[in-house]
Amino acid sequence: MLWLLLAFAFTQCTNATTSRRNASNIAASQNKDQYVSYVSDPDGRGTLSLVLSCLLTLILCVWSAVHPNVPAQERRGSLKATILFTTKWVLAGIYAPELVVFVAWRQWCSARMLQKHIDQLPDASSKTDSNSGSAEAGSHRPKWTIVHSFFACAGGFSVELDSLRDAIPPLQSAAHGGTVDEKAKPTRLTLTARGVLFLAENGWLPTVYREEIDDKSKANDLAKATVIIQATWMLVQVIGRLAARLPVTLLEINTVAHVLCAFGMYVFWWNKPLLPTEPFVLRNEKMAPLVAFMYSSSEMSGQISEKVIKSQTPVKTLLAKLLQYSTTPELESLCVRMDTASDECDASAPVIKVPTMHSPLMTSTQRVFSRSDVLHGAGTIALATKPTQIEGSSTFRIQPAPQSCLQVLRELKEKEEGTAFFERRPRVIYHSATKLKNAPDDRRWQLMGQVLQSAPCLLSERVLLSHKVPSTSSPGTHISCIHLRPEQLVARHISNWPSNDLLRNVDGLVVGIILWLANLFYGAFHAAAWNEHFPSSTEKWLWRASAAYIASCGGFWVVLNSAVSRWARLNSFWEKWMDGEKSLLGTMALAAVVLLCGSSFVLARMYVVMEAFLSIRELPASAYQTPQWADVFPHL
Repeated sequence: MLWLLLAFAFTQCTNATTSRRNASNIAASQNKDQYVSYVSDPDGRGTLSLVLSCLLTLILCVWSAVHPNVPAQERRGSLKATILFTTKWVLAGIYAPELVVFVAWRQWCSARMLQKHIDQLPDASSKTDSNSGSAEAGSHRPKWTIVHSFFACAGGFSVELDSLRDAIPPLQSAAHGGTVDEKAKPTRLTLTARGVLFLAENGWLPTVYREEIDDKSKANDLAKATVIIQATWMLVQVIGRLAARLPVTLLEINTVAHVLCAFGMYVFWWNKPLLPTEPFVLRNEKMAPLVAFMYSSSEMSGQISEKVIKSQTPVKTLLAKLLQYSTTPELESLCVRMDTASDECDASAPVIKVPTMHSPLMTSTQRVFSRSDVLHGAGTIALATKPTQIEGSSTFRIQPAPQSCLQVLRELKEKEEGTAFFERRPRVIYHSATKLKNAPDDRRWQLMGQVLQSAPCLLSERVLLSHKVPSTSSPGTHISCIHLRPEQLVARHISNWPSNDLLRNVDGLVVGIILWLANLFYGAFHAAAWNEHFPSSTEKWLWRASAAYIASCGGFWVVLNSAVSRWARLNSFWEKWMDGEKSLLGTMALAAVVLLCGSSFVLARMYVVMEAFLSIRELPASAYQTPQWADVFPHL
């Protein structure tokens, strides 16, 4: 499409100048040939040089500034998948460059936060080597740098699961009537930024030298310098034209917007490896208990088949096709019981002894809720006044939580505090009517029990809900039931669009405001050409409408994001629609509004890019004049 528009624009320019060229050629043929020794370049610039300069800058900014994550395992070696992925991000870089800058900013924040936490860990040099498992290997541990943190956020570290195949089941849908896809059974788990930090906190910081990461990167200092020089020249040239009161074309305005976005990408991604294709694989079998816990804590442990999703709602069916839905981690449906036996406990459930723990160890920095907080909070979840405490030696069982616990958790987890609603994806929840016994589950829960025994601090740092439930074995008595907070620690691969696998230290509302302000800036930058020359009045008003709509959408989403965070009813309405719980009429009405606004947003972005090229068919004559100083420097 872009090349067709360029061809059309050049055709118009050629037709307009053909008659003038013919007249000049006839006049020249009537004169005798003249011979000269030196002729300086003509003043000004031509259409071809204008287009080539902007097009070259645009390609360099889009192609070289984008730093994608490590590709998914199934995409490596697949030419078709690589082409589709590259095309998608090239289009994003052309039509929505400020969104790519937002992605770079989120990854930069996560990498800095990961680096800060690892630097604060006590004596990282004494940690165990995640590859060899020996303390001696950790005595000369290479320094963890910001490059390591970026590589970790990009999915640069994976765990080999060959020794855990009996603990990691196939897709969970197989147990519920879905089709078993043995090929989909993961052999590797990719560590998220949260997962790398989790390993580091438990003494398993990956041991990798900076030079090894650099070998996987395709970054080249000469290529970076070329892009920066060309982009800087384009920016200086436009500033010089404004200072000389010469008109700036729409193509130059659009190109400068990409230049500014490219500068932002380079600032945030300067230390991120470029185009890595393979992660570092950790294969230490001693990590098996931790990996089992990390799997159960992550969304991939709750994956279900597309067949089950189709049976729920049209909204989820559509988003299932796009793989844009979230699932409930297994850890949310499990509980840690502080008893020896009960009617609800399976005899083969893993039983562990946790050593004596006192109040200082069990003081939690996370949210701990009691049952009364949920049932009597009148819509507001209050913090528990006392931390979870465990006295003496207790017996713990890891087992499926009863329906009474799940109901409390659903009321508690309607929406995680601090999450921007634009990050919200439809949550797919599937509960089996009968409790199924599964050998991989028993093995995984046994390994998770070993983690609680070796790292009891998990019971203080990750408690989501601690409450008492009636004991079925001893009427009139109650037993403690602890639910641990899940966290996205591992995944099949790390998505390039920011999600809950990245670390952050700001509220979700702030993240949303920054995203929409970037959107506002992009639209306002194009609106600066409000009074520039256009080939037709229709094109002028379409440009104005597109730029205003892009900018206003950014401002509208800032206001809406703030309103949703303040009024629970608005948030509840949106989430119920996302989960398909609204009526058919309400679902269709809101879907129509979202479709209309979304398609208009996409069309507006496409128009400002296409009009930037179409407008060169008719420009003021002064648009081809250049400042005198610009002719001194050689440039493209």
